[in-house]
Amino acid sequence: MSNLREQVWRWYVQGEIAAEQMPKALMLAGQSHAAVDWREKISQLLLWFGVLFLAVGVIIFLAFNWQNLGKFGKFALVQALLLICSCSYGWFRWQERDTHAEGLGATKANASLLGLSFMIGALLALVGQTYQTGADPWQLFAIWSLCLLPLVWLAGFDLLWLKLLLLSNASVALYFSTWPQTLWWFDADIFPLVVISVCNGLGYLFFYGATTLGFSRCNAPITQSLTVVIALSALTWYGCWQAADMTNKASFAFYWLYALAILVLSRFVLQQLFPLAIVCFSAIAVSTVWLTTQLFIGANDEMNMFLLLSLYVVGCTTMASVWLTKVRGLFNGVQSSQEA
Repeated sequence: MSNLREQVWRWYVQGEIAAEQMPKALMLAGQSHAAVDWREKISQLLLWFGVLFLAVGVIIFLAFNWQNLGKFGKFALVQALLLICSCSYGWFRWQERDTHAEGLGATKANASLLGLSFMIGALLALVGQTYQTGADPWQLFAIWSLCLLPLVWLAGFDLLWLKLLLLSNASVALYFSTWPQTLWWFDADIFPLVVISVCNGLGYLFFYGATTLGFSRCNAPITQSLTVVIALSALTWYGCWQAADMTNKASFAFYWLYALAILVLSRFVLQQLFPLAIVCFSAIAVSTVWLTTQLFIGANDEMNMFLLLSLYVVGCTTMASVWLTKVRGLFNGVQSSQEA
């Protein structure tokens, strides 16, 4: 919009636009920019969907024609697409050298990197299936994640960060399903939930710290939000599991200490409303499961128990919503004072 308004102002200085027509000209400039902006967003959306569908189509084509294609044909197809994606990135990056100096964000060059990331995964899967190099599925996702690291850092784009996050979580989940682990009072069933929660929580702190320090390559708000959602979802699942079982009180106490640490960190240190809201409702869910197990043990009047649980959930969610509204006002006031 600034370029259009500057052009309108130059026309006004040159006397080509009368003073009384300036408000209308500026309004039309804003509307024109809005129309152009919408067209750009739609074209970018079609571009990214096209890359996704093309990559998925290639993978499905290989899987469907696995018996008909020879070893040379399979590798030739995937490696040719790898070369095309790499050359496309270089070509688009050269074209966008003036408009996108750092090459970050939703650009055509980074769309080529997204296609390249899929072809890397297809090549790794092809090597594993052809030569039987890895019997454990988690190895494919772990190696794929490592190969994505330079591409993610080069592009600094949210969608590639999101893909790296999902692949990392898949590799961790598959690893613990293949090789169950126990630690302290965590048995093999719940230990993966603790690891996933802690790893994604550290990922959220990484994105928050990088954004605060101004690292533009780590500007990935969707991925940052998803890290805290995955972390607290795994923690809630873990807490509900322990609340329903109650055979290991130390493990159940760990949930409350972990949730309390997140609450204090979000409220007083990071001052972030999103993780604060999720951990509040996570505590409500876990306490509701615990209360359900306590009330329904030897209970005869189940209808009254359900009524009591309903009142508990409604009361807790109402109090949490009111408190979060007040906290949001405090956070907005602090932010306004810092900007001033």
